[in-house]
Amino acid sequence: MRVNQLVDAVFVLSVRTFDDRIRHMRREMAKHGIDFGFVFEFDANAIPPELIERTFAPSDMKISHQSLVLKHIHTWRQCVERGWRRVLVLEDDAELAEGFADAFAQAMREADALDPGYLIYLGCGDNKYLAGQASSPTVLVAGGSLPATDAIVFDRTAAERRLAWIARHRIARPADWLMREVDAATGIRHYWLRSPIVRQGSMSGRFRSVLDDKRRFRGRWYAWIRYRWDRWRRWGLKGRA
Repeated sequence: MRVNQLVDAVFVLSVRTFDDRIRHMRREMAKHGIDFGFVFEFDANAIPPELIERTFAPSDMKISHQSLVLKHIHTWRQCVERGWRRVLVLEDDAELAEGFADAFAQAMREADALDPGYLIYLGCGDNKYLAGQASSPTVLVAGGSLPATDAIVFDRTAAERRLAWIARHRIARPADWLMREVDAATGIRHYWLRSPIVRQGSMSGRFRSVLDDKRRFRGRWYAWIRYRWDRWRRWGLKGRA
């Protein structure tokens, strides 16, 4: 079954000037037969100051982090306004596993039985894994703090709850921290996959990081080596991403 038959929309969050990442995501999506749309709204150089003031509390967040938060919020609003059931969101350094479509279909079949208000994490951000994840009898594994926002599925109820929360609060956290805190406060349950099917190109060494100063300073070769060492140390040969 095609990915687009399992979700109502597929978004890729990117920036208009990120030519290498845009080309990469077009290749990835074509390889897996996925129809999608880029989210170029709220690029860092095009955010009205009044929107920043209205949305964000004083913090040490950079404009690039605020841009990513606004792009994620845009997907929540699209989901609610269009009455979609659930949405797949990928950031523009996502690398999809060879068997992505089949594994995704298995995960969505299990998601069909979940109560409304969930997030499903498809990746292995920072090579973090849940205890017992590899031996889970189900594809979806409950629990664990969201390590990254590179590859997620959420339903309309989750989007509604998040939008209600940000209507009452200004934001002082980057996207991953924000979703961890808001989802915990609003009862949105998190699930991981038994075997992750996406990895982050900015962590695997494919791309230079644009958000993490430490990774950007250390360079792509360090990221390449560190990613593979951490994967072997934490996951061995059982990971798929």
